[in-house]
Amino acid sequence: MKKIVTILLSFLFISFQSVKAEGVAVGFTGALHMFDADGTETTRQSGQVNSGSHSENAVVPEVFLEALLDNGSAIGIAYIPTRDMGSESRSDTNSEGDTGTYKADAELDNVVQFYADINLPYDVYGASVYAKVGIQHATIVTLESLNSGSAYPDEEVLGYTLGLGAKGDLPYGNNLYYKADVTYTNFEDYEANDTAGTGNKVVAELEDVALKFSVGYKF
Repeated sequence: MKKIVTILLSFLFISFQSVKAEGVAVGFTGALHMFDADGTETTRQSGQVNSGSHSENAVVPEVFLEALLDNGSAIGIAYIPTRDMGSESRSDTNSEGDTGTYKADAELDNVVQFYADINLPYDVYGASVYAKVGIQHATIVTLESLNSGSAYPDEEVLGYTLGLGAKGDLPYGNNLYYKADVTYTNFEDYEANDTAGTGNKVVAELEDVALKFSVGYKF
């Protein structure tokens, strides 16, 4: 994951270091996020590995600031306050002292994305097509309730984003424009030992597909 992030950052720097900005814009995004999480918990004493997966849909607002480049592309930063990833529960009965209900719950807090919308030589019904590449930084906040007594720490993770979209000027309002895109984000794995030192360990993978519609104002 870190190698992918480094490659994307280098690509963004090389691609846009010689391109001039012709203005800036701010805007608001409404996004439908479709999360998929897969994880395992290795329990104390028994060494039993419990696996699970969970999918969750959430509508999340975003705000963004971007520089509009003279070749039709843009580079920007987006901020997403919180993404709730949902929860999953299970009940265990065994002789190892882990009998009870386990509820896994987490959210992504203070998500910041650095991105580039790279203009492509295509139009769709008058809208310019672009490819999106980006890097996301987020804090995974754990809200679990586990009968085993385990608790897991919050952790900062990086993710890379790829997407495709279209944009154009709105027919009303001065300097207003729209963007619509679909993106895929793969975050690096969350991996942690429980904070109580019992030896329990959890590993989780998180992917996100998002459908977004944005309205921006050019300065």
